[in-house]
Amino acid sequence: MDQRSLIEQVRDYFVTSDHWRRLVSLLQDPEPRKAHVHAYVYTTIHPDSLETIIRRYFASRGWPIVRRINRIRPKPGIKALHGIEPQDRVHWDLHWLYKQDVGLAPAHGVENDNNLLSWNRCYIDDFYSRFSFREVGPAEEDALRAYFASNHFEHGLDIAARQNVPHVHINVETSIHPDIIGRFALKALDRRGWSVYYLCPNVYLLDDQYVGKVVCMGRDPEKVYDIGWQFNPDVVIRSATSTWLFPDRIGYDVMTTEQFEQELAQDEYITLTDDEIDAVIPA
Repeated sequence: MDQRSLIEQVRDYFVTSDHWRRLVSLLQDPEPRKAHVHAYVYTTIHPDSLETIIRRYFASRGWPIVRRINRIRPKPGIKALHGIEPQDRVHWDLHWLYKQDVGLAPAHGVENDNNLLSWNRCYIDDFYSRFSFREVGPAEEDALRAYFASNHFEHGLDIAARQNVPHVHINVETSIHPDIIGRFALKALDRRGWSVYYLCPNVYLLDDQYVGKVVCMGRDPEKVYDIGWQFNPDVVIRSATSTWLFPDRIGYDVMTTEQFEQELAQDEYITLTDDEIDAVIPA
């Protein structure tokens, strides 16, 4: 397909696609800091151009992007613009699969046979209702303080701070409600001198099942790092005892710039000019 046809396909996606309209609708959840969205597309457009299009599109709507957009490879064959946050709207991730001769189009079902997924407060409340979280007394508080001063948590933050790590999951087993975990995490971050804009309750897919996570939308450093959790009624909180997303280490899922760039280099992407980008953004 010639480049002009590809550009027309990109414009058609933003102008006529139900997939894009539904995405924009989901971003307007009444509790944007309690929600998250994944969108999946096929494309041959270079992420530099995709990011510029997205930034200009939301700026044109009066919702400028307020955070750094990271680039990650969450799984082999899938890459993402991660942590896209239009002002006062839900933060979301654009996942793409490279597909030759496709400018931009909705992917066929990728995550649980879907190409657009949303998790809001209503979903999370229902997810939490499946677990019999432990009551928190002095012993549990001591255990939480000990974990958030532990080598496992501190090393996870060291990983998150690395220049080549745009995203990391610090994985634990716990029987404590995630809202309480979040409160203790904030105290630990404050002791370290780190700050966050907010914590977002969420889930992510692990071995065909969703597990919980507390997303830290970092202010300083401006990183997105998660405390992933699996329910274990027999422990208050401890580091994960098995590998999760990646088989190379226990206790952490680390997404690096090198992973992303290695996969990006496997395919031939098209970079758009400023005029071409202007042409695909609807007025």
